[in-house]
Order: sequence, then structure tokens, then C-alpha cells
Amino acid sequence: MRPLSATECISPAIDRTKLLLFSPFRKGRSWKLCATSYLCFVGSIYFPFPLIFLAFIPMVRSAGAIAIAALITVAVLGLALLTWVFHLCSHLQFVYFDMVANRSEFVRPSWRKFRGRVLPFTVLKMALGLGMTAIFATPLAALAPQILPIIKHMAARAPGQPPPPEFLAIFYGSYAIFVLVFGLGMLVCGLLADFLVPSLALENTSLREAFHRLDALIRQEPGQFALYVLLKAVLGLVAYFAAIMLWEIAFFLLTFVVGGAVFVLGFLLHLAGVPSIALTVPGIFLAVVWYIFASIYVLAFAIGPVFTWMEAYAIYFLGGRYPMLGDMLDLSTPPPVAPAFHPYAPAYPPPVPPTA
Repeated sequence: MRPLSATECISPAIDRTKLLLFSPFRKGRSWKLCATSYLCFVGSIYFPFPLIFLAFIPMVRSAGAIAIAALITVAVLGLALLTWVFHLCSHLQFVYFDMVANRSEFVRPSWRKFRGRVLPFTVLKMALGLGMTAIFATPLAALAPQILPIIKHMAARAPGQPPPPEFLAIFYGSYAIFVLVFGLGMLVCGLLADFLVPSLALENTSLREAFHRLDALIRQEPGQFALYVLLKAVLGLVAYFAAIMLWEIAFFLLTFVVGGAVFVLGFLLHLAGVPSIALTVPGIFLAVVWYIFASIYVLAFAIGPVFTWMEAYAIYFLGGRYPMLGDMLDLSTPPPVAPAFHPYAPAYPPPVPPTA
């Protein structure tokens, strides 16, 4: 497979996405692949958000040691659960790389294949995530003496009174720092997954060797690497937000139609004498079930193709520069379909008339 430029990889990545998810389209199979790609995204960056509970220790200090111990227990158990889930999703990154490169449909064989190879990469991402969390938490810790009095003042203010300008400045400043730090962190962790996982998965190399190969690639083609990073970030964000917007539009339209039908049915039952409590409880239950179904099942179909394209885009960019990966792509790509022959179609190219 010849090396492809960053722009040349866009089209074959789209073809690979359609081939993997929709050729043929089977609802259960396609949803499983889309959901797997979404879980891979969850395993991209490690953000230990349960540690946020520790920030409330000064507020509950007056409540006694039991409240402090409860907060610490919640933070530790939440962090342990988060770490376990993150490791599983990090394992799925190896699995989905193999599924996209080989066009396989089953998770379990790839899961077994890469068992024991994932831990070093997971630990690397955890270290990066903890470092980014420390960068984000440092200015917040410095502002904590100013934040706590403002929060207490807001709790004591009259209803409807706007928050003080200091709170808005701290809130928007903290949000900007969060977006900047973790946006860059997501980009870095995504690039590490693009260029380290193939070597770790196919040859079980060390992290040091995988980083050495990445460094060699950047030195040989700095322009193409920079263009790849730019295109993947821009196109990925545009496609992601477009998919989310389409999902939201479809969700609100379907909710309006289905909710209107349920409301009319409930109103008719109410006129027939059914008690309000007997209608309210099933209505709330159906609304929760509908939202969970739309958020988990339908949303996977919307954003799964985006994440699959991003994975295929990385594989095609690296495939021509990594012979083992390029051979896998060539073997798993079906030959182009020849046009159907029609007995009455004119010959192409047309025959050249004989010269005198």
C-alpha cells in the first residue's frame, strides 16, 4: 500500500466506514459496532472526576468526622469504579482498531488477542489524565479561599437575586481553563491512540519503541503529520457536532409526536375516569424509558459512524507508512465491483475503424 497524504485518506476512510457499518446493514450488528466505537471514545482520556468530592471536605468539616469519612469513601470508590471502566474502554480501543483494520464483526476474539498488551498504554493515559487534572485543579485550589465565601453568600441571598460578578468571572474562567486543558488533552490522547496502538497491538512492542516510531514519522513528514492533526481535529469536530445536532432534531421531533399521542391518550383516559396518579406514574416511567432509549440506543447510530471514520482515517494515514498495517488493509478491502455486462451495450472503448 502506497503512503497516502492526509487529504487522500478522507475518501477511503469514508468507504471503510460504510463497508464496516452498513455493508450489509443489520440493525443489531451495526449498533454493536457503533456502540463499541463510542466506548472507545470513553477510554480516550482519563478524568478522575470523583476526586471533586474531596473539595467539599471544608464545607462538611463542621458536620463531624462521619461526614468527612463518607465523602472520602465516595471519592475512593468512585475513582476505583472509574479506573476499572476506563481500563475496559482502553482495551476496546485495541479491539476496535483490529475490527476496523480487518473488517471483523466480533469483539470477543480481538478481546482475547490483546489481553495483556493494554495495561502499559492505560497507565500512560492515566498519568496524562492525572497531570491534566492537576493543571486544571491548581488555579482552582488557589482561588478556593475566594470561592467558598462567595458560595456561602449565594446560599444566603434572597430568591431571584442574581449571582455576584465575582462568581460569574470565576465560573467562566474555570470553564475556559477546563475546555482548553482537556480539549488539548483529548487531542494528545487521540493522537497517541492513532500512532501507538497499531505497534502495540500488531507487534506487542514496548511503549518506548512505539514512541520512537512516532518520532521518526514526525521527523520524516512533519508537514503531512501537522496536516493530519489539523484535518482530523477540524473534520472530526464538525462531523461530531453535525451528528449531535441531527440526533437532537430527530429526538425532539419524535418526542413531540410520541409525547403528543401519549398525552391525548392520557387525556381521554382521564375523561373516562382513570385516577390522575394512575396516569402520572406510568407517564413518568415511559418518559424516562424513552429518554434512556434515545440517549443510548439511537445516539450510538448517530455518532458511531463519526468515531469509526476517525479510526479508519488514522489507519489509512498510517497504513502506507507501516507495511504490516498496509497489508492488513489490502487483504481486508474487497476488490472494486466490475460494471454489469449488458448484451446490447456498445463496446467501450469504441473500436477504431480500419484505415485505408
